[in-house]
Amino acid sequence: MENKIACSEVPKLTFHTGNTIPQFGLGTHQLQGEDCKTALKIAISKGYRHIDTASIYKNGKEIGEVLKEFFDAKTLSREEVFITSKISPYEQGYEKATQACQKILDELQVSYLDLLLIHWPGVSKMKPESTEIPNIRLDTWKAMEKLKEEGKVKDIGVSNFLVPHLEHLLQNSTSKPVINQFELHPFCYNKELVDFCTQNNIIVEAYSSIAKGDEILMKNEYLVGLSKKYNKTVPQIALKWAIQKSIVIIPKSKTEKYLAENIDLWDFTLSSEEISEIDSLNKNHHICWDPSAVKN
Repeated sequence: MENKIACSEVPKLTFHTGNTIPQFGLGTHQLQGEDCKTALKIAISKGYRHIDTASIYKNGKEIGEVLKEFFDAKTLSREEVFITSKISPYEQGYEKATQACQKILDELQVSYLDLLLIHWPGVSKMKPESTEIPNIRLDTWKAMEKLKEEGKVKDIGVSNFLVPHLEHLLQNSTSKPVINQFELHPFCYNKELVDFCTQNNIIVEAYSSIAKGDEILMKNEYLVGLSKKYNKTVPQIALKWAIQKSIVIIPKSKTEKYLAENIDLWDFTLSSEEISEIDSLNKNHHICWDPSAVKN
C-alpha cells in the first residue's frame, strides 16, 4: 500500500492462543464525540495500533468512522489495528452478550474484534453478593466462546476480575481468558492477582496506569527523582515500569502533547532495583471502582 503510516516501536505480547497484542494502546474511556475522533486520529498518526473501547463508553460509532476513513484511504488496514471491546454489566447473559457483540461490530464497522472482554464480574441491577451472578457470568463466557468459534472475536478475556472470580471461571469452563484488565499503577499493585494471572498464563493489562494524574503519583518523591534522572515525565516512568513488567497499558488522553509523550517510552530502561522500589510504593490506592464488592 502507498502512504502507509509509520508504525512505532511498540512490542507485542503473545496470548496462550498464539495471537499477539500490542503492549501499548489507546484507552478511550470518557472520550466522546469530536474529542474522541480527534484523539484517535492523532494517536494513529503517532503509531498507536491498539484501541481499547467498550459498549458502555458509547463511542463505538466515532471510533468506527475514524477507522473507516483510514481503511478507505488505504493508509491503514484492518489487520494492522488491534481492537478491544467489552460486554457491560447490562449485557451479561448468553443472549444479551451475543446481541451486544453484534452491536459493537456494527458501530465499529468491522467484521471481527481482536479481543472481547467481560467488563465487570457483577451484573447490572443485581446485588453484588447475589449467588446468581457467577452462573450469569458463565453464560456470558459461553456466548463469547461461541462468538470466537464463529470468527467474530479472535480472543476472549475479562476485566476487573479478582482471584475468586478467575478461579470460578477456570473451574467451570473448558477455555480460559487470554487477559485480565484491571486498575494497576504503582500505588495500586495487586501482586496476588498479578501472580495468579502469570501462573495461569493470563496476560495482565492495566487501566488507569498513571492513576489519572493523582498527586499520590505525580508528587511522589522517588518517581519525581527518576523523572529527573531519565529526563522523562512521572507518567512516563509509571508507564515504563508497567511495560518492563510485561503488562499491557492503555493510557488515555485527548491532547496531542500527552498522546506523543505516552508512547515515547522506548529510549530508556529502568534498573531492576528501580523496578523493585516502585513495586514497594503500593498502597492499594484505588482511583477507580473496586471489584471486591462482587463477592462471588
